Amino acid sequence: MQNRMKIRNILFPLFIATLFIAASCSSRKGLEGMAMERLPKALEKAMEDQMSLKGGAKIQSLETIYVCDSLCMIQFQAAAKDPSGKEFSFPVRYVLLHDVFLSAAKGHQVYLEMVTGCQEMNRKELKTLKESCREKGNDLYVYYAGVASPINPEDLW
Repeated sequence: MQNRMKIRNILFPLFIATLFIAASCSSRKGLEGMAMERLPKALEKAMEDQMSLKGGAKIQSLETIYVCDSLCMIQFQAAAKDPSGKEFSFPVRYVLLHDVFLSAAKGHQVYLEMVTGCQEMNRKELKTLKESCREKGNDLYVYYAGVASPINPEDLW
């Protein structure tokens, strides 16, 4: 009986710790997963708004640059056709932000997003960007909270 109690006293805290770790990891994957789902629609809207091009673009060379519980930054190549039918491609950065401050103030989840053209980067430059993002995580949050646009809640699901 005492051995069972000892085992239970050891295993129960390990079980709770495992659940806590799994929950924290799933929230990170959750924001990145949401960003991956939102990206095609956001890109199409940005192309219509900023470039007056209708129709989607192919998303190529997708790479997550930075992800945490409230911010996900993805870089990729977008390939599209201009109105004359000529194909072109360009580097794009997509940011999805879970605005924790607005969410608390409004009493419901608030997400912001931004699609922007960016400079093309080689592997070394991408590595440097990733390291810089990890170092400046809080600064990135503050920056993107100021420049990203709100997502209509109906568009989330």
